[in-house]
Amino acid sequence: MHIDHVVLAARSRRDAERALTEAGLGVARGRELPGLGLSNLVVPLGDALLEVHYPDGRTPDAAAPPLLRIDRAALEADPEEPLVPVAWIVAYEREDELRDLASTNDAPIHESPAEGPGFPPYVLAGFGATFDRPWLPALIHWPVPPAQRPAALAADHRRHPTGIQRLDVDGPADDIAAWCGGHPPALRCGPGHRGPRAVTVGFADGGSTVFGAEGAG
Repeated sequence: MHIDHVVLAARSRRDAERALTEAGLGVARGRELPGLGLSNLVVPLGDALLEVHYPDGRTPDAAAPPLLRIDRAALEADPEEPLVPVAWIVAYEREDELRDLASTNDAPIHESPAEGPGFPPYVLAGFGATFDRPWLPALIHWPVPPAQRPAALAADHRRHPTGIQRLDVDGPADDIAAWCGGHPPALRCGPGHRGPRAVTVGFADGGSTVFGAEGAG
């Protein structure tokens, strides 16, 4: 079990790219998220990744998950931050472990097929069930080797990222441990129920950068 990726909200693609460039991070790819009114940028960190969402001007489908609304609310809560964490995903190497946790927690499971090179299949549990409990992560299993996962994509980084050093989440630690089957490494829990508040990315030069607002909510 490890933190696979953190989803960040941005007000625009320009804001997202500026903040990432200032941190020394590059983007591997980006695309429209159909029906959501959002597009994304993928920032690989080696064994984890950042996924940045930004509004692309399209109108969300009436029945679409409320991701655009969730992103806007998070940005309004942190008006000084260009990138704000809105969700997080924990990975499991064993699919049976993910499915057992999903069954125990009555979490829905979605199986996504491969979409071509660089877009491997995956099994995702808990998406949607966490919208009203944002301190809980979705759970993911990649049935491909690490080198074929999005976290291993190439990007034009100016600094060499070593992964997610810490994720600050405002939420009950016991609740998260029960949902995840343990306490995910690199997680730091704070009071309240806001959910992910800040993610710290480490670099090979010994430095780090924080996206979001550190501290209790």
